[in-house]
Amino acid sequence: MESPLEKMEMERRKKKVSFGTILRYADWADVVLMVMGTVGAIGDGMSTNILLVFASRLMNSLGYGQNQADRSSFMAEVEKCSLSFVYLGLAVMVVAFMEGYCWSKTSERQVLKIRYKYLESILRQEVGFFDSQEATTSEVINSISKDTSLFQEVLSEKVPTFLMHTSVFISGLAFAAYFSWRLAVVAFPTLLLLIIPGLIYGKYLIFLSRKSTAEYAAANGVVAQALGSIKTVYSFTAERRIADGYSAILERTMRLGIRQGIAKGLAVGSMGLSFAIWAFIAWYGSRLVMYKGESGGRIYAAGISFILSGLSLGIALPDLKYFTEASVAAGRIFSRIDRVPEIDSEGTKGLVLDRIRGEIQFDRVSFTYPSRPDAAVLTDFNLRVDAGRTVALVGASGSGKSTAIALLQRFYDVSGGAVKVDGVDIRTQNLKWMRGQMGLVSQEHALFGTSIKENIMFGKLDASMNEVVAAATAANAHGFIRQLPEGYETKVGERGALLSGGQKQRIAIARAIIKNPVILLLDEATSALDSESEKVVQDALDQACMGRTTLVVAHKLSTIRNADLIAVVSNGSVIETGSHNDLINTTNGHYAKLAKMQRQFSCDEQNPETRVSSVTRSSAGRLSTGKSSPAFFASPLPAIDSPKPVLSHPPPSFSRLLCLNLPEWKQALMGSLSAVAFGGVQPFYALIVGGMISAFFAPSHEEVNARIRTYSLIFCSLSLVSIILNLVQHYNFAYMGERLTKRIRLRMLEKILTFEAAWFDEEQNSSGALCSRLSNEASIVKSLVADRVSLLVQTTSAVTIAMIMGLVVAWKLALVMIAVQPLTILCFYTRKVLLSTISTKFVKAQNQSTQIAVEAVYNHRIVTSFGSVGKVLELFDQAQEEPRREARKKSWMAGFGMGSAQCLTFMSWALDFWYGGTLVEKGEISAGAVFKTFFILVSTGKVIAEAGSMTSDLAKGSAAVASVFKILDRQSLIRNESDGTKLEKITGRIEMKRVDFAYPGRPEILVLNQFSLEVKPSTSIGLVGKSGCGKSTVIGLIQRFYDVEKGSVKVDGVDIRVLDIQWYRRHTALVSQEPVIYSGSIRDNIVFGKPDASENEVVEAARAANAHEFISSLKEGYETECGERGVQLSGGQKQRIAIARAIIRNPTILLLDEATSALDVQSEQLVQEALDRIMVGRTTIVVAHRLNTIKNLDSIAFVADGKVVERGTYAQLKNKKGAFFNLASLQN
Repeated sequence: MESPLEKMEMERRKKKVSFGTILRYADWADVVLMVMGTVGAIGDGMSTNILLVFASRLMNSLGYGQNQADRSSFMAEVEKCSLSFVYLGLAVMVVAFMEGYCWSKTSERQVLKIRYKYLESILRQEVGFFDSQEATTSEVINSISKDTSLFQEVLSEKVPTFLMHTSVFISGLAFAAYFSWRLAVVAFPTLLLLIIPGLIYGKYLIFLSRKSTAEYAAANGVVAQALGSIKTVYSFTAERRIADGYSAILERTMRLGIRQGIAKGLAVGSMGLSFAIWAFIAWYGSRLVMYKGESGGRIYAAGISFILSGLSLGIALPDLKYFTEASVAAGRIFSRIDRVPEIDSEGTKGLVLDRIRGEIQFDRVSFTYPSRPDAAVLTDFNLRVDAGRTVALVGASGSGKSTAIALLQRFYDVSGGAVKVDGVDIRTQNLKWMRGQMGLVSQEHALFGTSIKENIMFGKLDASMNEVVAAATAANAHGFIRQLPEGYETKVGERGALLSGGQKQRIAIARAIIKNPVILLLDEATSALDSESEKVVQDALDQACMGRTTLVVAHKLSTIRNADLIAVVSNGSVIETGSHNDLINTTNGHYAKLAKMQRQFSCDEQNPETRVSSVTRSSAGRLSTGKSSPAFFASPLPAIDSPKPVLSHPPPSFSRLLCLNLPEWKQALMGSLSAVAFGGVQPFYALIVGGMISAFFAPSHEEVNARIRTYSLIFCSLSLVSIILNLVQHYNFAYMGERLTKRIRLRMLEKILTFEAAWFDEEQNSSGALCSRLSNEASIVKSLVADRVSLLVQTTSAVTIAMIMGLVVAWKLALVMIAVQPLTILCFYTRKVLLSTISTKFVKAQNQSTQIAVEAVYNHRIVTSFGSVGKVLELFDQAQEEPRREARKKSWMAGFGMGSAQCLTFMSWALDFWYGGTLVEKGEISAGAVFKTFFILVSTGKVIAEAGSMTSDLAKGSAAVASVFKILDRQSLIRNESDGTKLEKITGRIEMKRVDFAYPGRPEILVLNQFSLEVKPSTSIGLVGKSGCGKSTVIGLIQRFYDVEKGSVKVDGVDIRVLDIQWYRRHTALVSQEPVIYSGSIRDNIVFGKPDASENEVVEAARAANAHEFISSLKEGYETECGERGVQLSGGQKQRIAIARAIIRNPTILLLDEATSALDVQSEQLVQEALDRIMVGRTTIVVAHRLNTIKNLDSIAFVADGKVVERGTYAQLKNKKGAFFNLASLQN
């Protein structure tokens, strides 16, 4: 990790990002757009104040018009004013369009650019950067999706509104001074009352949101790991445990949310102080009218523009918090973009040798991993590989073999000594060129979720199809690729989940061969294959090694017998070197011991990949489509028709959401009542303001004074009422919202954890997508309830009260005004509908590119090794093409919507005044009534418009609600019949009768075909066969991850579809090829299988799995952190922890899917003994490539083409000279 000083420096840098830096990727087109958008926003803001200039003339003429007889000149004045309103409306249309369109457009352009730069920079970092807990995959997901969409929102919505309000503020002050400078000067200090509460609240909110972000990140971590390894969770029935952990974290975020509500109530309530300012303006204004001879209309206009400007300032300031949020996010993203990698893989510096022979030398190398500085991995490691020779590294698991390969590719820099290629220190060579000379095939084959062809071309970006086929043929992959329905265009699924281990490995080999490297690095390359493919791949590798310098890491000695030199590594240094024959004849040599052990232990040895990924692989694999398998059972269960894949959401029912909130009905009632009351405050205030103007025109001074005094008192009481009502309203709604969020998140997670495994195989349900859905949708739903419902109630009440008041004061005028109102509302509404549909599409389009980014980060070693950053970025760019198109549509809509809405508002005002004027002329109503009705209804127009502007959130919300209920309503195809049968005692007899099965994702390919198998209680059976013949599938079916299509799987004579699934799984335990280790202590990982286990049980289980020694030797023992996905442990160590986790459950049925494959000889022997011990008295099903591991089992079944071909004991099958015999002789 960095030193404390650097840490502080980083923190300072993170904080220091000013808002301007967010725009650092703006090119000139963006600058032009932003300038135009700014002009538009400023014009939009000034319009209201310019309108007041005309209005004040009107007021004077109306005010005096009552006293003067010449009505004709008055009417002319009214008409002139109405006309200027119309012209103003047209002008506003233009500026508002600019404001909407330009900002929307530029925000999209910049955000796509930032996402690209961010990914590019992350992929340039050295490998050590990813090992530290500093950059986890989830942090990358967050930055590339959440933070960037935050930018976009800030640029497209917040910046223009902020500019608009600021312009209202400044122009308001200017116009107030123009109308009556004395009033403006005296009233100016009162602005502080409007500003201060808003500022305090903003600061406090940021503090709270920081805290809750941290809590949510923790909650997301819990979920991400669980969903990433869903089969392990199911097989260990740990659903409850994960939900409880999640719930505990959510409890904390809930409290923070409620505190936020209280703060918000105070802040909004303090807006009520503007009423108190009116009281002051009215009093002082009346003095000016009486003693300084100013006209009432101008004073009045000055007052209004002053208050308006103050209020907009109040609105604009809280918006600053979005800017701070965005700059914090920018700090995060830009600190990553600016991070200079310690080992720059894309750098251009360094030597490029003219000819490279490929001679490798490790010269007294010592090395420790940066993330674990206290444990030395290599000490004084010396090794020389001559050009064109093959050198093998052997040794115990964790002795530093793979580390040597990582150092050779310069994933890390050595702590001491040097690694040289052709005698030149690799630190002085050009990295990209040097890595280009090396081909890596590792245990973790790390495929990308694109097509097979694309995956192979990662090795050579400009390869022709012929080269791809040639490479695939050389890697013995051409055969199986041809058989796939789409051949080379077949998609391999997230992290290659749709292919079997052997198939993935061969694609990885093809990817290395196509590079035509000088140095070939094989890190356990053939480990994941069954004997047949292994032999062919081994031949392929032997061919590939010809004339190349090859460094091989292997557990299995047979694979390296032909190596020119074998180096035995122990505790981080080479202790013996020599050829196979030299070493085997050295008495008491380390290698001789290893070989002897392997011989005793087996006829031959074979080793599948370890540490592949947290996605538990299923054998034949799956291609994702949204189909669920039709389940027609031969048993007496009802046939269930396959539901058609429906991706559209049902219309979201809001009432259901409120039902979820029923327990909080008291809060709902209190909140709604105070919202209704507060809604009435607005029209009441408008009525008084409208009435107040006539007070200025009162004939005598006493009357002016008396009337103004009453008004001032009313205003003061209004401000008090508004503060109290807001507090009550916001606290109660926040309480409801937080409770609801917690409930929804938990319910969704609990529900997701009941779905069948096939559901998670579908692309749209990858763990990343589900995580972001859990966190985003619940919070959107919360804002729906907390903020939106309260606003809706308030608006409705305000509008109703206003209309009634208006009709009482002047019904004719009010009717005309109410009739025009829907037009403006319609404008806001259409704009919102268009924007919302587009923004949902936009988010969906972005998900795909996020997925690519996540995979690239996940497989960053391969990306680095193959220097294919460019390729990944190209894929990423293609995936962003769709969001770009959506964005274009969006900006046009935004512009048109804003423009037309503003324009219509002004037009309707013109109509109102003109009609009011005509009525006054006819003498039907007084001039004062015109103002009262106008103010009452215009103010509600503003309120409705505000409700209209929040509708975009409503649309986002409704999509979220729909998707929440889609999950909550989905019935798992493999339901847990809670009333399912629980057997008294389970003996563990398993029968599979004539089973047909295809993965739901690839219904046309039958994996099992008329498959029958019977296992007697407490006996063990081994399943062997080629890679992809359906061995692991059988285990998946026995655990009921999938349901069979025909036939049945019975345990103790009962169809497992009838059993209570949780109860049944409690009696099984699975140890799979790719052990899933969760972040948390080793102890947590072991008790995962049995949450209530005692300390003794844990130690016993670890002892039985031969893990106790290595755990005790760690510094913190059982409390050692395993790191994300167990990165801190070696493969063998992870596997033993996984076995301990299975043992502690004391299962009746034990399923071992290649359990010992990932181990070196020594640990394998230990683990195999442990397994033999725990198999006793349990029904055990073992899937193995290596025959020696199943020699001592009670029986062996040879599986081919989806059925059992031969069955018997090891000896019987050997003598039968059938398919099994061929396999065995292949392995010998």
